[in-house]
Amino acid sequence: MAHDELGDRSGGFDERSGLLPPDGVAWPPEPAPLAPRPRAPDVLPTTPRRPPDADVADWRTMPIDAPDGYRGSSTAPASPVAGTEPWSVASLVFAVAGLVPLLWTLPLASVLAVAFGLVGRRVCSLDPDRSGKVPATLGVIIGGATLIGIAGAVASGRFTLFG
Repeated sequence: MAHDELGDRSGGFDERSGLLPPDGVAWPPEPAPLAPRPRAPDVLPTTPRRPPDADVADWRTMPIDAPDGYRGSSTAPASPVAGTEPWSVASLVFAVAGLVPLLWTLPLASVLAVAFGLVGRRVCSLDPDRSGKVPATLGVIIGGATLIGIAGAVASGRFTLFG
């Protein structure tokens, strides 16, 4: 008998082999039931949520001044006077200087106008007390337009750079 050499006809899988669970056992095993959650008390606590000295009889009589030392109070230090951002002013100055045709052979003024304008706009965006976003934007626009004009003149062969 050939099947005796290979084992029984089930292919060697039976309950005693450890490969299958015994009869009547669910597979995969069911998770253990969770413990019940404790219920919240049905009665609200009797202690008030706010201290008794925090109650105000009429909200219109509440003080509206800021505490001492904070912005808006009478004892707060004076805020520094915010001026125009120096990067923005430098950008506008270099943009106007870049419009001079004598400086077109070396367009450093226009490049600096764009760079300083971008820095000035960034500083003004990060600090709302600073002014100077408009001069910085004008410096970027004028400097960029000058650079585009110089690039067009060089491409058409009217003049050469660094000459």
